[in-house]
Amino acid sequence: MKRFIVVIFILFQFVAHAEHAPYYDLISNIKDFDKALIARDTIRLKELLDDEIGYGHSNGWIQTKRDLINDLYNGKLTYTKISTSEEKLVVEDKAATMRMTAEVDIVLNGSPMQFKLKVLQVWVKKKKHWVLFARQSVKV
Repeated sequence: MKRFIVVIFILFQFVAHAEHAPYYDLISNIKDFDKALIARDTIRLKELLDDEIGYGHSNGWIQTKRDLINDLYNGKLTYTKISTSEEKLVVEDKAATMRMTAEVDIVLNGSPMQFKLKVLQVWVKKKKHWVLFARQSVKV
């Protein structure tokens, strides 16, 4: 009887995991994105960002993929903390939106700044990989 219960439990876990498997990569990439910004991991960011991204900041500043990577690499922009809450993920076929509230600490051109933001990220699935296609934030 114990074996039967263990087998049923294992099968249940497998089915539950398989049900969420299509979005595992997306959720992982969303989390990796913030980690890569803080770590200034430009190699990972190149994988996560779509070539045509529009990365919009709350002050109206829009960065391209190249701009964002160069500014992080050269130290013009440094993310020191990103914490999120009120996350809401909506997936429709090969597109997804992630809405969240974020508290972000940065250093821009040597000046530390703190922001509380509402953020919208648009992720698209290309060649079996989720990439960030657009991002916009507004101050709260």
